[in-house]
Amino acid sequence: MSELVYKNASVPFKDMDDQTGFLIGYANIYSIKDLVGDISNPASFVKTVSERKAKIKIYKNHDNNLLVGVPKELNPYDSVGLHLTAKMLMDTSLGRDTYFESKFLVENGFESGFSIGGYVVKRNPKQRAEVMEYKLDEVSVLTKEQANQGSMVQIVKSIQDQEEITQEAFWNIITKAYDNHKFSDNVLKSLEQFLKMSLENQEPSDSPIETTPQSEPTSIIKSIYSNFLP
Repeated sequence: MSELVYKNASVPFKDMDDQTGFLIGYANIYSIKDLVGDISNPASFVKTVSERKAKIKIYKNHDNNLLVGVPKELNPYDSVGLHLTAKMLMDTSLGRDTYFESKFLVENGFESGFSIGGYVVKRNPKQRAEVMEYKLDEVSVLTKEQANQGSMVQIVKSIQDQEEITQEAFWNIITKAYDNHKFSDNVLKSLEQFLKMSLENQEPSDSPIETTPQSEPTSIIKSIYSNFLP
């Protein structure tokens, strides 16, 4: 019986290209034990990529209602892992914001990366931890912490070269995001709201966070805030 899986790549993007909207990196790494104790055999994605490459989509945070890109290149023969060049949908606000959110997180010392979604089809009967074959359904760009540790890219790093995260440092990050990145109007309005709260010495409320695509930017900012400030 196939096992549903979501895997954390635990590897930063190798490259990003603002002009083409490419995110480049590994969707999964071979021959090392992951957070749930599985080891991907170097041939584990060969069959599924051959059969399903045209069906695989790029989602945001494993939500199939949030299509943000398609695989431009998906190479299961790379010696390190399943190598992916994701073509983000830069002509949509969701695809563009996901690209720049990922870039912003990486540039400021936080983690963002790819995660696979699909099924374990076959394991090594002599070593159950080794996955011999996957059925790949999707690859996600993860921009926020997930509840399931086996499917998350955690925002676990502090601001680079800083021992303690302060409210001032947090607002500096938000200011930098507002000044330097090409986010959509929805994101910029969220950033403006948070910057105004900082000037008034207020903190985000503890009210429930909406999860609609329109409110997603605010959700991400609050997620970063909750991870690093008391």
